[in-house]
Parts: sequence; C-alpha cells; structure tokens
Amino acid sequence: MIDILLYIIFGVYFLGFIFTLLTIFLEKKYQKKLDKVKVKEYKNIYVLLPALREQKIVDETIDWFKKIKYKGDIKYIVVTTEREEYENKINNIKEVTTSQLVEKKLKKIKDNRFMHIHYPETKGNKSSQMNYAVDQILKTEKDLENTYISVFDFDSKPDINTFNELNKVAVLRNDPDAINQVPLCFKNYEEFSKDKSKILLLLYAFQHTIRSCAIEKMKLLVSSLTNMRVPQYFMGACMHIKLQSLVDNEKFPIFVDDLTLGYRMSIKNGNFAYLPTYNYTLIPNKVYDYVNSAVLIFKGISTYISEIKKSKGKNLWGRVKMFIAGTGNIVVFTIIPYIIVFYYLYSIITLDFSLLFWLLFSIPYLWSIASYINLKYEGFNKDNKVMSFLAFVLSPIWFIFRPFGFFVYLKRLIISKISKTDIKYKKTER
Repeated sequence: MIDILLYIIFGVYFLGFIFTLLTIFLEKKYQKKLDKVKVKEYKNIYVLLPALREQKIVDETIDWFKKIKYKGDIKYIVVTTEREEYENKINNIKEVTTSQLVEKKLKKIKDNRFMHIHYPETKGNKSSQMNYAVDQILKTEKDLENTYISVFDFDSKPDINTFNELNKVAVLRNDPDAINQVPLCFKNYEEFSKDKSKILLLLYAFQHTIRSCAIEKMKLLVSSLTNMRVPQYFMGACMHIKLQSLVDNEKFPIFVDDLTLGYRMSIKNGNFAYLPTYNYTLIPNKVYDYVNSAVLIFKGISTYISEIKKSKGKNLWGRVKMFIAGTGNIVVFTIIPYIIVFYYLYSIITLDFSLLFWLLFSIPYLWSIASYINLKYEGFNKDNKVMSFLAFVLSPIWFIFRPFGFFVYLKRLIISKISKTDIKYKKTER
C-alpha cells in the first residue's frame, strides 16, 4: 500500500518535470494566436504599486515603469502608507520615508501618467492600501467593464510589452475577469550564484521556476487554449483584474490579496487568461526572509476553506473544484516532502535501494533540469555555472527545507490563538 502511494507521488512530481518543459511548446502555440489579434480599442489601465519602506528602489522602480510604452490610457499609481511614518515616529527612526522620496521623484520626472496616493491610516496592510486606491479610482472611472487594475510588487520589472499584450489577451479571451502574468527571478539567481552562502536560495530559485511554469503557467495555458475553468490563484507580484470583476468580488481581501481573491473568483467560475510576458521579480535574499515570505503564503493557501464556506449554497461545482485544488496545495507543500524524506532515511538505514528509491531521488534533479532549461529559454545566461551545478547536486535538500514556512506559520498561529493576538507578518526584504 505504501509503495503504491509512493509511486503515485512520483507520478505527480514527474508531471511537474513534464509540464515545465511542455509549457515552452504550449506558450508558442498561444503566442501564435495572439500574434493574429488586432486591437481596435485599448483598455484603460491603472497600475497599482503599493509601497512600504521601499526607499532603496524608488528611483529604479519608477524609471522602469516610465520607459514602458502603451497605446491606450494608463496611470501608474504609487500607493504609500501612513503606517511607515507612524512606525518611524514611535521607533524614533530618522530617515526619509518612501512617500517623501516618491513625491520628490515624481516632481523631477514630470510625467502625468504617474500619480501618488497616500493611504492615511496607520493600521492596515497591502490590501488596505490598494482598496483605498481603488476607491479613489472609482470616483472618476465609470467604464468598469473596459478598465483593468494591474498590481505589481514594488520591486517588479514587467516586460515592456506587458500592457499592449494584455489587450491582445483581452480580445482573444473575450475580456476575462483576470489576466495572470508569471514571475521569474533572473536577477536574484545571478547574484546568488556568485555567493556561496546563498546556495539554499539558489535551490529556491529552481523551485520558484518549477511552480511558476509547471503549476501556475500550465493552468493558465490550459484555461487560455481551451474553455476549461481551472481553479487559479493570483500572483501578487503581477496580477491584472477587470475593474468590474474586482468590485463584484468585494475588492482585495485583507488576508491575503492575491491567493484569496483568486480562490474567490475561481469558486464563482471566473474567466482567467494567461499573459505571456514575464514579470522579473526578486525573491527573498535571506533564508530567514524566505521563511517570513512562506508564512504569508501558507496563510493565503489556507484561506480556500473560508472562501468555500462564504459561498455556501452557491456554485457547488466551483466549491468542489476549489476544495480539491486547495487541499492538494496543502498536501504538496507540507505532507509529501516529508513522506519522501522519511522514505529516503528508511532506505538508507535498511540499505534497501529499490527502483522506487531511485525514481523518487531523481525528482529534485529532474525539476532542477527543467527549471534551468526554462530559464535558459527565456534568455537567462549570466549565472556562475559552478554554483548552478552545485545547486543542482544539492537539489534533494529542498524537500527538507521546503515545509519550514508552514511549520513557522503553525507556530505563530498557535501563539496568536493562545495570546489572543493577531499573527505578526513581517515585511520581506528582497
């Protein structure tokens, strides 16, 4: 019985390897369809750039978005928060705030596509900032069906063709509720490959690519090349939502803005489409920060349960699909890695190196190969090849390291229940 379970696990993980490579060919097919699309009327786009303690990259981020060309009406809205000023004051931190630097930068560039909105409350999070900005947009924007809200992490660098391509997707897929982009982490990988102390984060970069391609991109491509409605979640680093759909779904959930909103829309059988331009993002540059990031991710993953409960009595098939997908996420992130690790240990202790052992042992290597091929396909070529090879050799370590964020989340959840306080989510440095 256990052997059967392990063979099933191998099959599921092996599909990750196949899907990662398959997306290269499916994306080419999808791109050919988009190349034939003629856009007659361009969407109104509002790009939200929520910012908290982003002093180091204010100039870099604004300069990147400034060079993006778009044929329609677009507004880039930097959304800062009074929380930063408040925390500086109570902690006696004397430094120029993100808000002040943004104001200075926008005065300097004099580009009327850019706006600065300052969230006036000292409590709240990223979702609070974005909902406040959406409320301001709704005061003047009346064409909700032909308007998209795009959200990027402040360290994002979307491809310069992102918004023109978004319009082609909207035409091809009949104005979908959501158009998802996939993040890749080129810059981090190049930097990590030159620092021996970052080897675990190199492994994370491989795994990040697998999830981006084999799971996120594959589901989006299936939805875009067929009429199937596959349960999805949003990538907070790069998501594009029709304004009418965003309003209909109660705007951005406070916890968590991306995954939870995707679950909510999936349960309602929302129409998702794939945007085949990449967003070049940064992943955490310390193992500690990775764990903090993973804590928030696991909080988001678990919200599929509350979203299913909220929709009670409606959308039965959507709830069933979401339950299967959400439970699968939990199992894949937490239980399966340790099943594999315990099987490794059992095989080593008993010296029983069966075919099943070698099949499971091959999975992290196959994943790393598929990730590297995808990165190379997208033009990635500035890494230290010795460090990349070392990361490849150490790939099985990831199965031990991967679930740490979940256990840290459980620890903080238990502490919060006992002390009757909220879980503290820390900002991730990148």
